[in-house]
Amino acid sequence: MGNRGGSGRDHRRDDRYRERDDSRSHRREPPRENRRSNGTNQQPMEMHGMDKRMMGGGDRGERNDRGNAVGARNIQLTGQPFTDNELLNDVPKKKFTGRCRLFIGNLPNDMKEEELKQIFTPHGDISECYLSGKGFAFLRLDTRAHAESAKEAVDGLQVKGRQVRVRFAVHGAALRVKELSPTVSNEMLYHAFAHFGDIERAVHVVDEKGRPTGEGIVEFERKPSANEAIAQIRDKVFLITACPKPLVAELQEPKDEDDGLAERMIPRNPNLQKEREIGPRFPAPNSFEYVYGMKWKELYELEKQRRAQLEEELKESRRRLEADMELAYQDYQAQMLREDLQRRQQELERLEAARRERMASLGGGRSMVGGPPAGVPAPFMQQQQSAFPGGNNPFGLGSMSVPPPQHQPFAAPPVSQPQGQGGARPNVIEGVQRLLQIFKNDERGPQQPGSAFGGFQQGHFGGGAFGGPPPDYNAPPPSKRDRR
Repeated sequence: MGNRGGSGRDHRRDDRYRERDDSRSHRREPPRENRRSNGTNQQPMEMHGMDKRMMGGGDRGERNDRGNAVGARNIQLTGQPFTDNELLNDVPKKKFTGRCRLFIGNLPNDMKEEELKQIFTPHGDISECYLSGKGFAFLRLDTRAHAESAKEAVDGLQVKGRQVRVRFAVHGAALRVKELSPTVSNEMLYHAFAHFGDIERAVHVVDEKGRPTGEGIVEFERKPSANEAIAQIRDKVFLITACPKPLVAELQEPKDEDDGLAERMIPRNPNLQKEREIGPRFPAPNSFEYVYGMKWKELYELEKQRRAQLEEELKESRRRLEADMELAYQDYQAQMLREDLQRRQQELERLEAARRERMASLGGGRSMVGGPPAGVPAPFMQQQQSAFPGGNNPFGLGSMSVPPPQHQPFAAPPVSQPQGQGGARPNVIEGVQRLLQIFKNDERGPQQPGSAFGGFQQGHFGGGAFGGPPPDYNAPPPSKRDRR
C-alpha cells in the first residue's frame, strides 16, 4: 500500500517532467525534412521561414515545427468579424488529443512496453507509450471514448501480482477562460484562440438549462501555445465581441470529478486510524461536540453572508461600470461623428478651392459671374461721339455715353459694339439707323402726311421729334367760309 500511495503522489510530478522533456526535445531537434546541407561542410542546417515558404512549407509548418509560441508573438488581430460560413462549419474532430491520454500506475518495474501495449491495443489505436521504469507509464489513444473504455477495463486489473490503476492524465495545455459574452459559441471561441496555436477543443460551458455561464475551456495541443495565450491576454486587452469587456484566462486546475478519492488511494498512517475511531452520528444536545458544532455552523453562516454581501457589492460595481461605459461610449461615438464631419468639411473646402483654381486657370482670367470678357468695356460705359449730326440729340438728354433712363423707349447699346461680345442685336441696330434717318428728314422740311410722328416736328421745348406742337398752333381759327 505504501508503494502504491507513493507512486500515486509522484505520477503528476513525473508527468510534468515528461512534458518538459518533450518540449525541450522539440526545440532542440528540428524535423528531418526541415534540414538541408549547405554544400560546403555537409552539415545539417535548419531552414528559415522564407526557405520553407519557397518550398511550400509556409508559416504554418514553421509554427508546428518550432513551437506555436513563436507564431503567437507575431500575431496581429485586426478585429475582422467571423463570417457565418466559418462559424456554421463543424469544428474538425481531432484524434490523439490530450483528453485521450491515460496514466497507468502501480506497474511492475520489469514491465515492458510491448506488454503494456498488448493490454491496451484491443481498446483502440495507440500513438504514444512512455514507460518510465519506475512503476508508471503514459499512453495516448485515438479517441476519448476508446480511452474511457480502456480505463474502465484495465483499472484494477492484476498484472504480475499488482493491481494496476488507470486515470486520465492531467492536460497541461488546458485554459479556463472567463468573462465570455453570451453570444460566444464553441466555434467562435475555437477560431478566436486558434491564432495562438493549434487547438484540440474549445467549449463554452452551460448550466443544466443550456444557458451560458460565461466560462469556457480551451485545450491546446502544446503547452507553449497555452502559455503564450495566457501571457498575451494578461498583458493586453483581448476582446472577442463588440463588448469592451476583456477576457481572463488561466491554467485549468485539474479536478477528478468522475473517480474521486478511492479507498485504495488513501495512505495508511496513524492519523487515518485516529480519524476513523468513531463513525457517523448526531451528538446529543448540550454536549461538547454539539456546542462546538453549532459554533462552526454559525461561522459557516457568517461566511455565507459575507460572500453574498461581497458578491452583491461586486455585482453593483459591475453595473455601475457598465452604465459608465455606456455613457462614455455614446460620448465617444458623438466625438467620432464630430471629427468625421470636420474632416469632411475640410475636404469639401479643399475640393472647392481646387475647383475655383482650375476654373480660373481654364477661363484665362475671365470672370465666371457673367458679363463681357476682361479688357472689353461694358455697354453704355465707353465715351463715344454722338451719332447725330452736329451733336444734336433728338432726345434732349445729352451724349449717348451715359445710359438713358429706363423710361426712354429708344435706349440701346452703342452701334459700334461688336456682336457676340455684349453688343446690340442686328434688329436693334437697324431700328436705331431708321430713327436717325427719320430725324434727318425732319430737319430738311415738313413731313408728309402719314409719317411716323403725325407732324410733331418743332416745339417750344426743343427740336426733338416730341419737342412741341405743330407750326400752325398759333394761327387764327379759320373763317366760316373756310369751314364750309
